[in-house]
Amino acid sequence: MKHSVLTSAANGLAFDKKYWKTVYRDEIDIDGTYNSKDHARYIASLFTLCEIEVYSMADFGFGKANLLEDFVKLLKPDKVYAIEPSWEMVDKLSKSRWISGLDISIIHSSIQDFTILNIEQNPLDFTICNSVFQYIGRDIENMFQKLSRITKYLYFSVPTDKDYDRMKKELGFNDPYAYQRPLHFYMEALKPHFTVVSFNLLESKCFDSTGFPDELYRF
Repeated sequence: MKHSVLTSAANGLAFDKKYWKTVYRDEIDIDGTYNSKDHARYIASLFTLCEIEVYSMADFGFGKANLLEDFVKLLKPDKVYAIEPSWEMVDKLSKSRWISGLDISIIHSSIQDFTILNIEQNPLDFTICNSVFQYIGRDIENMFQKLSRITKYLYFSVPTDKDYDRMKKELGFNDPYAYQRPLHFYMEALKPHFTVVSFNLLESKCFDSTGFPDELYRF
């Protein structure tokens, strides 16, 4: 039986069908949608340079699944978890031809409600979390902690309040559903759990080995 994910946006409205239709409508070209292949090539090249293998991966809030598809095609993981709170996007991905033959678990859930016990025993090599945290009202640090326990590397992006100011000024883009927070808010929340090792790439502090040993590029 389908059910709504019980989460509210910054404006207090529920994440219902109207919300998903607004956020995922076809004419919106957000970062990670129109240039998803560039994101995937960047990480694939970086991991090759650092001799990092990806056998398992996940995408929290995969949305239109552009990033997920291009990362999977380049990284070629053995196991994939696709987690998304929109039933429409879950149904769409389930019917996509490109997942044929892929060992993929497509799960209807928010990041907050997702159960991680199975993955904790076998941590993921790589996880995508693109433009999700601006819609989380509380427990941001707990979500960073949760992710740090299940994945070695996190491809992470979230717009800050200054990013939203720039997008509104340059693109006329406004997102009434999002929480607009300053940079220091996110940095303070992620610092106990992750290290920044490259553009958009975080490394969990829960695991000993690292493909990024040079101290100058870790903060």
